[in-house]
Amino acid sequence: MAEIMAKIRWFPLGPIEGPLEPIQKDDLDNIAKQFGVSISLEEMRGAVAGETRGRAIEEITQSIVTMSADDEEAFLGVVRALVKKYRAPRTTYATLGSDERARRMIAELFDEEDGWL
Repeated sequence: MAEIMAKIRWFPLGPIEGPLEPIQKDDLDNIAKQFGVSISLEEMRGAVAGETRGRAIEEITQSIVTMSADDEEAFLGVVRALVKKYRAPRTTYATLGSDERARRMIAELFDEEDGWL
């Protein structure tokens, strides 16, 4: 089976858009170990110029969790675990950078687990 690769982005702008708790590398490592997948965390500040939600993009940080798996069940398990721990991100570009297959699976899971769509 082909690798499934996804990026999920949380924008910690407050109680609606942000994760339920801070995203920690140790927590992600435990989830990765549980499902046998690869997970990394990147904290990015503002990638482009402009303004969103009344704030300069340069001021906004985002937590980007990148995951890859060879097994669809493991991939879906990781996404469920992330939604359970942090909730689904509330932005339409939360999966920007994911492959199309992963994007479809994530959208279905976000809706099923957290009423995202």
